[in-house]
Amino acid sequence: MTCDAGSADFSDIVCPETGVSVRQAAARALIAREELLGETTTDRAASERHDDMIEDVRALTGVLAAEFELAAEDVQGLRDAARWATAAHRATMRSETFALHTAFAMRTYDHGPEPS
Repeated sequence: MTCDAGSADFSDIVCPETGVSVRQAAARALIAREELLGETTTDRAASERHDDMIEDVRALTGVLAAEFELAAEDVQGLRDAARWATAAHRATMRSETFALHTAFAMRTYDHGPEPS
């Protein structure tokens, strides 16, 4: 079973293997991006290549998962956060579609919805 998505409202898509939604994965990727890069301003056209967007999301969720795993060894209360960060990363790794939808959700959170 894969974490495929085919819904019009992609932010509510849930990976059946991990239980993580696109919205949750995007939030974790945004946290990681802010930790790594600080406050960023992004241009809508800056990353239109879907392959690049997928790899960015996978890298960001992976970094956050690794950081939480390390922190959870020292701080007992972070085990749940580490588990969900790892699940988000796993979901983005299992499906390119899920990772791409996560990137779209991040873009929406950065800029608001596309103008109609």
